Amino acid sequence: MYEVFALKYGERDTTKCQFFYRESSHEKLTLDYFVWLILGGPHPLLVDTGFLDDDARARGIRNYVSPAAMVERAGIKASDIPISLITHLHYDHWAGHSLFPNAEFWIQGEEVAFWTGPFGRTPAFRGSANVDALARLVTLNYANKIRIVDGDHEVWPGIRVHRVGGHTAGLQIVTVETRRGTVVLTSDASHFYHNVETRQPVQIITSLPEMLTAFETIDTLAGSAKLIVAGHDPQVAERFKPVEPGIIKIA
Repeated sequence: MYEVFALKYGERDTTKCQFFYRESSHEKLTLDYFVWLILGGPHPLLVDTGFLDDDARARGIRNYVSPAAMVERAGIKASDIPISLITHLHYDHWAGHSLFPNAEFWIQGEEVAFWTGPFGRTPAFRGSANVDALARLVTLNYANKIRIVDGDHEVWPGIRVHRVGGHTAGLQIVTVETRRGTVVLTSDASHFYHNVETRQPVQIITSLPEMLTAFETIDTLAGSAKLIVAGHDPQVAERFKPVEPGIIKIA
């Protein structure tokens, strides 16, 4: 059976009114930044790639550690990752792709189309983009390092991606069958447990109806085990089992 780990590589502070949809509170909100490692299959599998130190400096990230270093602390060489499932193309999920030189990156076609189309460059969206990393999509694609996914898809038996959209045009979440039940890696379909548990969205949205529907999808996929892993919530370390600093065993 598979094992799933959340690997924290940084954090930053914002406020609730800057982050949650139609929220008035100025209370501080801390985001943790994760990539997720899945072991127990034919090869180690990574969900997302994080970002590099240039984004960490530019965006005020505290306690940044290279995502590749976190993967290696978990016992896996970064060069031994053959597949990375990219939930979406925001800087904190895609800009670290060069850290994993032998990976093939699985991305929803709608996500690629959005960020290479007319809207990604607009002020409403470009703040979430690392333009140089997005430009690399073309060269990586021609090097046969990009796998375009269309909708829900089985990666290996017991691991699936599910296209939900909402936060971005082609956001995909990941389910993993483990001994404890189905783990749902929500990524930014639910940044915090507050999102899925109260149905309050975040402010960065391409489709509000899809974002709201994604909350229902997360609950359905999680079933009775409710092994839901929010994408940026410090509570991940409280709801699951830290095994050493920055490494949290989900199941």
